[in-house]
Amino acid sequence: MSSQSTEEKEKAPQPQLPENWDRCHAYNEKKRRYCRQMPAPNQIYCGNHLHLIQEGDCDRNKRPCDDVAESSDVKRNNKKRKDRGARIPCPIDPSHLIFESALAKHVLVCPAAKEREETCSREYYQEGTNIGGHGDLGDDGNNNMMDAGGEETTDLERAKQLAMAVLKVFCSVFPSTVARSNIQNNDEAHSDELSDDVLKHVTEEDIYNALPEVDLSSAEEGIAKDIAKHRVKAGGPRHLHQLQSILGHVRKNGMIPTADDDDSEQSVIEMGAGRGMLGLVTASAIGAAQTQNAASSKVKLYLVERSGTRGKAETKIRTATGDASQDNDSLRLDRVEVSRIKCDLAHVHMSTALPFLTKKSEKSRSIVVAKHLCGAGTDLALKSLRDVVQSGAVDGCVMATCCHGLCTWKDYVGRDCFLELFRGVGGVSTFAGSDFDQLRRWTSASVLEDSDHTRSAAVDDGDEHNIGVKSQNIYLVVKELGLACGGRGLGRACQRLIDYGRTEYIREHLFHSKGASPGKQDDVSLCHYCSSDITPQNALIIAKRG
Repeated sequence: MSSQSTEEKEKAPQPQLPENWDRCHAYNEKKRRYCRQMPAPNQIYCGNHLHLIQEGDCDRNKRPCDDVAESSDVKRNNKKRKDRGARIPCPIDPSHLIFESALAKHVLVCPAAKEREETCSREYYQEGTNIGGHGDLGDDGNNNMMDAGGEETTDLERAKQLAMAVLKVFCSVFPSTVARSNIQNNDEAHSDELSDDVLKHVTEEDIYNALPEVDLSSAEEGIAKDIAKHRVKAGGPRHLHQLQSILGHVRKNGMIPTADDDDSEQSVIEMGAGRGMLGLVTASAIGAAQTQNAASSKVKLYLVERSGTRGKAETKIRTATGDASQDNDSLRLDRVEVSRIKCDLAHVHMSTALPFLTKKSEKSRSIVVAKHLCGAGTDLALKSLRDVVQSGAVDGCVMATCCHGLCTWKDYVGRDCFLELFRGVGGVSTFAGSDFDQLRRWTSASVLEDSDHTRSAAVDDGDEHNIGVKSQNIYLVVKELGLACGGRGLGRACQRLIDYGRTEYIREHLFHSKGASPGKQDDVSLCHYCSSDITPQNALIIAKRG
């Protein structure tokens, strides 16, 4: 009955325009009503639907022009529009359209151009200072794909080699993966060399459990009340859960000061901040931990973000007021002073933007945080810290990674680690950027159901990040090899290996005990900070000064 009514609804003819209708004449088939926006001057369509005039499409119920007698003014204006040419994306900011004939004039007055000019004029802007990643680019000069015996392979055979290499490397860097119930009695599980048969029995659960899940959200439940009290738009219960857990890790690793640190100047830097919610929560928690004596020195919050956004954290911070009744609150927004560094992470020179980080001070404590810093943004952020962290001025770094499918070999900071692992443990004679592209595209399968093959990491020519990339369908590779982990498990293994390469970069080039206290060692770790039910992108990189 319901399906029959649905079919009748879909076949229903387009209704006539309402009497005395003075709004846009574009008909929305999904909502089964006319657009309610006001039309442009001397037009029958609003600005969102002016393209219908260009297309001249009177069929398929898109433009009810047969029912509308156009005035001479409308006809004259339509002719003028045609004389201007087609509407094209602005070359400076493709988010808006311009007339083709007005291109030369528009680029001189485009607001995006003025904004970019203003950004480039800032002293901390240095073009491309953080791009390029770190390490050897590998075998990019050799386009031939060779197996271990030196024979050229097909795309599918190469993909199968890479899949087995991923599992070998993963079980090598996360040894607990192979100590599972299905192979506990297998002596080979404890040997240095794992056979393909053992690797093929590694399950998705084994891969997930290779990293500990440390959800500390329950220890920070008090911030939910204060966020509601200050009417901070944290983004819903799942985002709030993540903020609580990340803050719990910040506190657990000693990055929130105690009463003994009252005289120190506290700073929080959020990379790729967006609205800056994680920075707000972290800095406000530090402010709440201060005693009344230290409260006169506000916690400095620096938000590094390339573009503006609505609902920014600084709006709530700048309007916050405090009194004695808030002494027991988990968050103190009134004890935070915020600054926004508007610059792309690829071009921001951190030691110029924040000169106090260039040298270590006993009275200064700084931490770096990031939540779901997409793709190569994490690599750009880590590289931007190379000077300030090595000075010993940064005490800790906590980053939740995200969108591994948008990573690039050119900007990846873990290239040396990848090349060493895949050429060694992985058993592949060559490893190039095209191989990395294969793996980073496979990571998308970690958030899909294995039954959903149509949305898998197959070639997508419409993706600007995948132009020219040949990628084998991960589910086809899994089926050919008979992998128990499935597409999701293999995709998650690729994610964690990309993150592992980043932790090695941090360990070797950032937090490498150079600035550690005598007798102490810097610590770099990787964990799941919440369950995959809260977010499938639940990996957290933690680095702290010894």
